[in-house]
Amino acid sequence: MYTGSLENQTMQTDIERIYATLLDRDYQQILFGNLEGFEKKDNSYIARCPFHEDELSTLVIYGDRPEYFCFACSARGDWLQYMQMKDGHSFFHALAILGDASGIPAHGYDKGRWDDELLRCIVLQHVLGYFNALLFSRQAEEVLHYLYKRGYTVSEVEGSSLGFFPGFNTMHEYLVSGGFEKETLNEVLNVLWNKEVENCPLVIPYRDTCGRLMGLYGRDITLSGEDAYIPLTDVTALSDVPYLMYKSRAKDEVILVEGFFDALLMDQIAEKPVVSIGKGGLSRGMLDTLVSYGTKHCILALGSSDIQKKATIDAAEIIHSTGIGVSVLPIEGKYSDMDEFIRSTSIKHFKKLLGKAHSFQEWKNMNLS
Repeated sequence: MYTGSLENQTMQTDIERIYATLLDRDYQQILFGNLEGFEKKDNSYIARCPFHEDELSTLVIYGDRPEYFCFACSARGDWLQYMQMKDGHSFFHALAILGDASGIPAHGYDKGRWDDELLRCIVLQHVLGYFNALLFSRQAEEVLHYLYKRGYTVSEVEGSSLGFFPGFNTMHEYLVSGGFEKETLNEVLNVLWNKEVENCPLVIPYRDTCGRLMGLYGRDITLSGEDAYIPLTDVTALSDVPYLMYKSRAKDEVILVEGFFDALLMDQIAEKPVVSIGKGGLSRGMLDTLVSYGTKHCILALGSSDIQKKATIDAAEIIHSTGIGVSVLPIEGKYSDMDEFIRSTSIKHFKKLLGKAHSFQEWKNMNLS
């Protein structure tokens, strides 16, 4: 029985830290490297699937998260699942192997929790794939128009993993038609899904620090500001995980922005690692996550309004208290955030702005004088 509410559970579990550490060491080459046809393909790997007979390399081993998927037989799961299915290891033996490889022991870990997390990820991945495809359908025309009006190109939309939410009942029918057992699916969705949300058609995926899909946000395109973003799923366990943190692990310097779209745009520019901390500002938990994964310097780019300036000061002060470096991008007052600045100027101007980052004290003197 699925019991998977992650409420009251810290997000950075032993398994999450183990996976994050091994991903940074490119452990896919060790775990999957003995498969026939194993080779690097873009940012991931491909190989012949060990779960069915085939001459083609239909198995994808993802480069940014501890997961695999076969396009022929639909075998999918995380690394622990793979080790149990392919090599016959027990869950605890597989976990011990990965723990030893990472140097992070995971004593006494609850297998039931892993089962719930894995099922949660699988359901969400199915849902997101469906939502991604729907975004370019006729019923999502208003959402696409909204994105294009914001300045997004087709390639930027495709690269962002955004999706279209058609409503709970339509989603449920799709999952059942895709082979999910109805009783189990209902157990998962009853715990996971916020069924009261219907008018948030733009879907934003939210991953944990090792890249597993653990939540979805929806955006009401008729609203603006913080009220426009509503969790489609339970996101309690992601409260200490900055958005896009999984792409910023082991990076010395990280840009901190306010909104999802600021982070999505700047991530595609790929000038420096970027995370979003939301309009609520930088929490101690988020900062602890950044520090635990190697961040040594934060560049604040939260915006130019009075509220955003206060958020910048609050963030800089708690960052400074940890002993890591902090600087601030001097965003002109006519631009509300980094998304608007880049759209209104150019990537070239953004790169120049990065070179003009002020020390926090210098920025504070200029803005509070």
